[in-house]
Amino acid sequence: MSIQFNAASIFEIGIQIEKNGRDFYLEAARGVSDNTVKALFGELADWESRHIEIFEKLKAELPDREKEDTIFDPGDELSGYLEAAADSHVFADSKEMTRLISGLSSPSAALELALTFEKDSVVYYTTMKKAVAGPLGREKIDALIDEELKHIAILNKKKMELEAGKR
Repeated sequence: MSIQFNAASIFEIGIQIEKNGRDFYLEAARGVSDNTVKALFGELADWESRHIEIFEKLKAELPDREKEDTIFDPGDELSGYLEAAADSHVFADSKEMTRLISGLSSPSAALELALTFEKDSVVYYTTMKKAVAGPLGREKIDALIDEELKHIAILNKKKMELEAGKR
């Protein structure tokens, strides 16, 4: 049996992923001593907070038909799945966060980790878009993907600037 999600559910997952990323970056900023890395993580946390707001706005703008359940879910299993999907993202839990933070040795390493997070998000949203029925908001899911692609471009630019400064 194929399961389809509505656009509102996809936005809920996106919001949770962005919250996980924000929490990671805030924890990382507290856990590193290098001021450059600390400032970078603070900026990344701000970006994630702005994305949460954007995704909440996009979700609120959805027509009612795109918020309706597309499957019968009396046991609220879909909600559990959505949470598990977001939590399986690169910043899944506090132990993983601690491990990743302790392994950061440079601003370049921080940027590489941020790029991994953003690329994982693009892959996730692209995959989940396939689970949304055509009239149920694929264009809104595309807006999520566009936001993450902007992040990747900004992070790549910062990484190139950082690496150029070391030469």
